[in-house]
Amino acid sequence: MGTTPLITFYAFSQRGTGKARNEDAMLLDAHIHQGRVREHGEIDTSRPRYFAVADGVAVSTSPHLASRLLLESLQARLCTAQASTPLPTLLHQVRHDYVAHSGTLLGMAATLVGVRIVGSKVGIFNVGDSRAYLLHSDENGPHIRLLSRDHSVLNDMMDDGDITPEQSADAASFMYGLTSLFVADPDHDEFKVHVVSHEWLPGERLLLCSDGLNEVLSDTQIAMLLAGHSEDDLLNACKASRRAGGSDDFSVIVLTFRNT
Repeated sequence: MGTTPLITFYAFSQRGTGKARNEDAMLLDAHIHQGRVREHGEIDTSRPRYFAVADGVAVSTSPHLASRLLLESLQARLCTAQASTPLPTLLHQVRHDYVAHSGTLLGMAATLVGVRIVGSKVGIFNVGDSRAYLLHSDENGPHIRLLSRDHSVLNDMMDDGDITPEQSADAASFMYGLTSLFVADPDHDEFKVHVVSHEWLPGERLLLCSDGLNEVLSDTQIAMLLAGHSEDDLLNACKASRRAGGSDDFSVIVLTFRNT
């Protein structure tokens, strides 16, 4: 008889310095959380499980509502979707629902990163610049790999061959502007979804985060902070982010995979 894969999850979210509200929101399986979040648990993957982080764009309309309403739209679609529904199809449906809010919240906008887990198969999806990392360790220490793709002017230019990765190190700040996100505006037609599949191995970790983490910590720093196995790793990452000068909202979900 085969074993049932299990997920252990830890989730942490904290309001940014000087902000009245946390503009991030989190989907932990079937529950949406916002504000000061400290959650952990363990679930099996015999049926589809979903985790996601949404980040309300600060310069848009009601960013704290933008992230929560995005996850509510996603959750509503998940309730009726089949496990085999292609993730791009699902997210385009969510986008359609999100645009429907433009009557009362025209211009609200948010980014999204998330995972769908069924058994040992993981689908990672993102729109915007919230990120997903894969972490694993071997005899040489912890390693991290970026699975998501930032939808930015800079990345689009590199894809088109207009700039090299070496030249991107000196890119102007405007080139980090987003080229795809969820926007409650029927006239906004730029929308791209990035999806990647992964077959997880026991002990591997997936990290989902808003850009409050990776804007101040390098990939190597993130790997080192989250290579351990305790909830304190999340707290340490938050403290390190603040010490490094971070002031944005900060949200992370860490998923560890193992077999029973």
